[in-house]
Amino acid sequence: MTDTATSPVKNSKIVLAQPSSDQCVQSLFTYHNDHAIGHKPPLGIMILATYLRANGFSDVQCLDAQLEELSPQQTVDRLVAMKPDIVGFTAWTDFWHPAWETMRLLRKRLPHCAIILGGPHCGVYPEESLTYSEADFLVVGDGEDVMLSLVSDLVYGRPIAEQPGLWRKEKGSVIAPVDPLAMIDDITKVPPPDRNLLPYQRYSSVLSPADYETTMITSRGCPYKCVFCKMDVQKVYARTAAQVVDEFEQIANLGITDVQVYDDTFTWGIARAMDICQGIIDRGIKINWAIRDRANRVTPELYRLLKQAGCNRVHFGVETGSPRILEKSGKFLTMEQVETGIAIAKETGMTVMAYFMFGFLDETVADARMTIDFAKKLDPDYPVFVILIPYPGTEIYTQGLERGVIPHDFWREFTKNPVPDYRIPHLVEEHMDREMLVQMRNLGTRQLYFQPRRIVRELRSFTSLSELRRKTKLGLMLAAEVYRPRSKPLPAPQTLH
Repeated sequence: MTDTATSPVKNSKIVLAQPSSDQCVQSLFTYHNDHAIGHKPPLGIMILATYLRANGFSDVQCLDAQLEELSPQQTVDRLVAMKPDIVGFTAWTDFWHPAWETMRLLRKRLPHCAIILGGPHCGVYPEESLTYSEADFLVVGDGEDVMLSLVSDLVYGRPIAEQPGLWRKEKGSVIAPVDPLAMIDDITKVPPPDRNLLPYQRYSSVLSPADYETTMITSRGCPYKCVFCKMDVQKVYARTAAQVVDEFEQIANLGITDVQVYDDTFTWGIARAMDICQGIIDRGIKINWAIRDRANRVTPELYRLLKQAGCNRVHFGVETGSPRILEKSGKFLTMEQVETGIAIAKETGMTVMAYFMFGFLDETVADARMTIDFAKKLDPDYPVFVILIPYPGTEIYTQGLERGVIPHDFWREFTKNPVPDYRIPHLVEEHMDREMLVQMRNLGTRQLYFQPRRIVRELRSFTSLSELRRKTKLGLMLAAEVYRPRSKPLPAPQTLH
């Protein structure tokens, strides 16, 4: 902590940073290389910065090292120039090494600066993340109230108060909180992020015809426990419909025309979702937006209203075309519900994006081929095939360890000793090894994307030269990946009995 710790709030500079993506985990996603898919604004640090500002801390800034394409060293150079008293980092598993390296270098340059760490990775390995990094504090869960209390104590030189989810170093020891998880008591008191904290005109998506777009979160939590997802809160708490409509209006007033709503599922509350749509319509807000939804929550009435309010794209997590694997996935969906939901969305005029995975426990080549066949049957506008990564904190990682499919807790080891460009050593490879998983992903992509009918349809959909350039770049990258020669031939199709 700096010598200015007891100075007034207005003289204490706080910087919240999204760490670099340089030398991050090599996760086998098709779209891992380059930045053809665009950048998304880091809502986590923006929401925290806005909350601190709203509660009296006037000098709070944000730095997005991923948008700026900075290395950890360059990130530190930028931070040192900003002369902060307190720096907060958010850490995802994929970006743990660059976050760790940035903290290590920052400690050398600014030895008295207080470093606070948060983010999903920290929630899985809080003790290791704090012990083996240069962070002074670590927050697990919702950061708003914990950060407000912690920053206040740091600024005024007070003893650090015990807070839910707050880990800290004290005299060389790591002190764990009594309550392991921070949860904000009332999400409606959190103001929407101030998008002027970062250059909002530079955030874009390959799927959007606009030159720039933004993202939004209207609720937190999820009542389900999909085996591939880490979710600390198995319930949903949401902002009011009026607050959401207000934020849409603020976004539109900035000149932003495209929004992606990043709620796990936008339609948890059907009445609330319809109130949001009606509010947008009543106020005459002209904006295009996209949501994530579950196929079993789709109704014609709701989707007609969504479309009328400007929602034009929906993302569905289908995951698999095998009924057996779907039942084990934790999705609590049936194949029939998926077909019905996507059919309604398409009939309403929505652009449909559907996600599929290969690499579940007990999944065979026959199951994987069923997934490709099911994707063809559904015929989404944008199918996405990926290899399931058993991330820490997920049920599939825990089960894999218990069953010996994953031989040891490699993510814990990586947390203690992060290395650049880490290549994930173990996937779920019971019946398909890594090479076969890659081949199934590529096969699905080839069969659904690189067909003359789809290519012509995509060419006809372009509305601007910038969209044409972005999608052409991504298409060429995709083709280079999925048509790359592989050492192992695909096995012949099998018939399931």
